[in-house]
Amino acid sequence: MGAFWFAIIVGLFALVQMQFFFFLGLRKIYYRRYFNKTSVFEGDSAEMVEILENRKLAPVPWLRVESSISPYLCFKKSDDVDIRHDQFHKSIFYLRGYKRIRRRHSFTCTHRGFYKLSTTSLTTGDLFGMFNKFVRIPGDSYLYVYPKPLSHGEISPEALKWQGDIMMKRWILPDPILVNGIREYLPGDSQKDIHWGATARTGQLQVKVRDHTVSPRLFLIVNTQISETLWSNMEPEEAEVIETGIRYAAHLASWATSNGLEVGFASNGRLVDSEGIVRLDPACSQANLEMLLQAMAKLEIVRELNFHTLLDYMYRDALTGMDFAIISPYWSDTIEKRANRLRSLGNSITYIPVKPHLSKTEVSGYDAEPAV
Repeated sequence: MGAFWFAIIVGLFALVQMQFFFFLGLRKIYYRRYFNKTSVFEGDSAEMVEILENRKLAPVPWLRVESSISPYLCFKKSDDVDIRHDQFHKSIFYLRGYKRIRRRHSFTCTHRGFYKLSTTSLTTGDLFGMFNKFVRIPGDSYLYVYPKPLSHGEISPEALKWQGDIMMKRWILPDPILVNGIREYLPGDSQKDIHWGATARTGQLQVKVRDHTVSPRLFLIVNTQISETLWSNMEPEEAEVIETGIRYAAHLASWATSNGLEVGFASNGRLVDSEGIVRLDPACSQANLEMLLQAMAKLEIVRELNFHTLLDYMYRDALTGMDFAIISPYWSDTIEKRANRLRSLGNSITYIPVKPHLSKTEVSGYDAEPAV
């Protein structure tokens, strides 16, 4: 008889505690998670911070927090964190009344990209696991992983030569606006440089002396096609070639900004959160560099547009006075024709090839020379 009443009491207790935690388990539970940084470079470390609060007197016997995580964010495993299939993050908590918990999970960013914390699922239940109750909480944090910086030994001779040519051009080209003085006319001087006021005063032809402080305007263009005939279904090693091109663009953009040069960026790929090609006009500021690196982080290795069509758009917009650096795994007659059209507008075109073991490959026969 005693066993019967004991079973009745245990059953009533189980039902009461089940109802208790059913109604109060997730009430006044606050949860937030975020990245401790908004941007890092490929290979750097960062942290995901979880904040969990129980804002009521009643305890929560167990609370499971689950969310999907990109496999490119490599977390350090711990006793209270379970990462399944390298893409599912799970934490287990016990919360006393009016308890606040903060956890930091370190991870390494192994791949360029744009990562958002998606919806998180919070699940709780009673002491005996007789029921589960869950709620979904949307994420509001993101992380830009910029392309991996290149060391000096990883930069191709073509890119180094282009950097040198740009710096020489910066100091050799005369500025069409700034005038440093006036001198007598010499054979070969342009008629547009004649200073007619000084000529009238002196009775002899006088020309303007231009200052030499013009900064070239640079435009980096990354081709996301591995070849002219192959547009999709790339092999991993082929995609890595395009990744190398994106790293080249990031390096050149950083170099140009640090030297006070205007730099823009375009690609026939697309960004992960938008449609259409990528195009950012040249500017010179740290804010512009951040925009370029963010676009490179978001760039998907897909063909949104034929590469030669992208060059047609540049020609149609009558871009002039630009130093274009075309970063591409290949060069072709089709691209050469578009490059010549851009040269006819007063631009220079330089082809920077990207291939596996670039330092050991031969330069393409299409060596783009600056426009005359």
